[in-house]
This record gives sequence, C-alpha cells and structure tokens, in this order.
Amino acid sequence: MKSIDLIKQETKNVVLNVLQNVNIEDLSDSSNLFSIGLDSVNAMTLVLKLQNTFNIKFEINDINSENFQSIVTIVKLIDKKQG
Repeated sequence: MKSIDLIKQETKNVVLNVLQNVNIEDLSDSSNLFSIGLDSVNAMTLVLKLQNTFNIKFEINDINSENFQSIVTIVKLIDKKQG
C-alpha cells in the first residue's frame, strides 16, 4: 500500500498528463479540476489512467463529480480502494 503523499504525487502526475494545458503551479490539492479543464471525455481518460497507475478498479458508483473534483477527493478515493 502506498503512502498518502506518494498517492498524491502520482495522482498529480496523472492529472497533469490528462490536463496538458494546466501547469503544476496552477494545480493545488484543492483545485476544482472541472473548473480548470476536466470534462466528461478527459475525465474517463483520467479514470482509466488512475486505475492503471494504482492497479485498482473503480466501481460505477465511484465515478462521479464529487470523487473526481480535486486531488484531495481523488486521493481519498484511491486510498479507500487500496485499503
């Protein structure tokens, strides 16, 4: 199981890979990802990349705007999935 800090760093890397117009300086842990460019199409890309990166599977009811709103909410979800 990975530490929260490692999950957070890897999550940021995946988000920056998906949202290529966003700089690391513009991405805080609580930034609303939907307000900085995440839409339904790249959200699915994000879901797939996170599943591959962390070797987890999100259930249908995990995939919602609340869980993918920010780095904080994604890390919380990933931590729960790994636990």
